[in-house]
Amino acid sequence: MFKARPAQDNLHGRGYVNDRGKTTGGTGGMDGIWRDILEAMPGPVCVVDAGKRIRYVNPSMVALRGGTAGDEIVPGTPADEVLAPLPYEVQRSLYSVLRTGKVVTARISWIEREGGPLVLESTAFPVPGTGGGMPELAAWTAAVIPGEVPAGEALAMEASRSKGKELLSVVRHDILNQLTILIGFLQFSEDFIEDSRVREFLAKEEAAGHVIQALIEFTRDFQDLAVEDPRWMRLDAVIRSAQGRVDTKGIEIVADAGTTEVYASPLIRHVFLTFIKNAVDHAHGLTRITLSQGVDGGDLVIACEDDGPGIPESERKTLFDRGHGRNRGYGLWLAKEILSITGAKIREAGKEGGGARFEIRVPAGMWREGDAS
Repeated sequence: MFKARPAQDNLHGRGYVNDRGKTTGGTGGMDGIWRDILEAMPGPVCVVDAGKRIRYVNPSMVALRGGTAGDEIVPGTPADEVLAPLPYEVQRSLYSVLRTGKVVTARISWIEREGGPLVLESTAFPVPGTGGGMPELAAWTAAVIPGEVPAGEALAMEASRSKGKELLSVVRHDILNQLTILIGFLQFSEDFIEDSRVREFLAKEEAAGHVIQALIEFTRDFQDLAVEDPRWMRLDAVIRSAQGRVDTKGIEIVADAGTTEVYASPLIRHVFLTFIKNAVDHAHGLTRITLSQGVDGGDLVIACEDDGPGIPESERKTLFDRGHGRNRGYGLWLAKEILSITGAKIREAGKEGGGARFEIRVPAGMWREGDAS
């Protein structure tokens, strides 16, 4: 959690903490004046070190991420955690500077939850330090301009919030139904058990079931917090993240995403996770999974195919239905719903006996070619 504390206490005499644990600046002299200027700036300022930890934020940055007057962020807090409420481009710009030492400028569109649409005319740049090599610190600042977010992005953000609520509601409903069945059978079982110790265990299990029910009902009150807005993401990074969460059991995975970026819900990682995990778990004789991309009529088509036995014809009609499959899972249904937030569509285009092939069609405006850095 972020901790509110006096600025002077938090930042060690009004200077930010550097990588060597020393303090830059003090309460007087020129360093103090520069610090006063940063504190008074109307635009946000953030400094991150090479370990991707926060070294300084000014009050405007605290306010931009939803803080209130007097809140301070403890130096050393992971930058991912501090910057999570902001568009992902802020993190990406800072990390690019730390990796390359080059200035990054970006025009970032953002629908802030309370304040409406904003445009951040941002610049991330290296902070000069001692010695050569890559910078030890990177700073980010921006002019915050009330403005219009591109129509496609605005619609996707609103769809994301709406779809997130819908998905949470559906899954919560199904869990509660299963809990009701479980509690009912526990109560029914008590009538057939005479052993007092076993009856005691059943009573405790039933009580735990009721607690779980109450907790799930409680999620209705804060489900908005679990819905993340869409953002621009590197496709190759999304695929790597998904791949790293699956035990591939030695199966070869080949991915060619180039520098392509997609505008999508951060949950899109679950889509690729589902593709890879389903293939590994269910495609007997599988040796290779290939992820590729191409352009068709302005749309980006992302394909995930394997050399397994393919999907039986009898399963194709219900493949993307909720509860499909031997484990009555949500995987492919949830993948379809996540992609629909930004207008992307999914289909299975393989043949039984010739391997599975899932195709994602990302509409024009929801993808772009990124830079190579």
